[in-house]
Amino acid sequence: MKKLWKQKIVWLAVGLLIAVGITQIQGVMAYFTTYVATAGGYPIILGSKITIKEDVEDMKKHIQLINTGEEDCYVRVKVFFSKDIEVSYVSAMDEANQAYWNEQEDGYWYYKEIVPVGAETQELVVTMKVPQEWKDSFNVVVVQECTPVLYTEDGTPYADWNKKIDTKTDIGTIVREEEGRE
Repeated sequence: MKKLWKQKIVWLAVGLLIAVGITQIQGVMAYFTTYVATAGGYPIILGSKITIKEDVEDMKKHIQLINTGEEDCYVRVKVFFSKDIEVSYVSAMDEANQAYWNEQEDGYWYYKEIVPVGAETQELVVTMKVPQEWKDSFNVVVVQECTPVLYTEDGTPYADWNKKIDTKTDIGTIVREEEGRE
């Protein structure tokens, strides 16, 4: 009887060791499969970067954008102000007397040319007519946006304003959620 009892204890201990071993094998396998060594690298370009240059003189805001990023881009600006302020816009003109800046239906002013790295746009001048009592305390906000230059299959450049910079993805851009895609 004692011999049978000793055998049961031995087999119970063996079974217990096997059960513990099986539960621990996942952790051991995870250790051996997750640690990897690599060499080399790949540069990641997160997109365009634009610096805005604004000067105000005689109730006129002179706006220029400078491409301080790592790639050529398209730019646009939008001016926000109180409904009590009247504004008018004047764009710099090219040699053919065509405006560099053009307003679209969405309220943005689009620059007609690609802005190369290190270059700046021509001026967009915003003239403000402010009520006399506001002359010392009002604000006109300029918001700028940029998007990288994309190319069609035939090499024609275009801008996709539905893309925005996103540092969480490996390609640097995502489609806005309101487009129904991500």
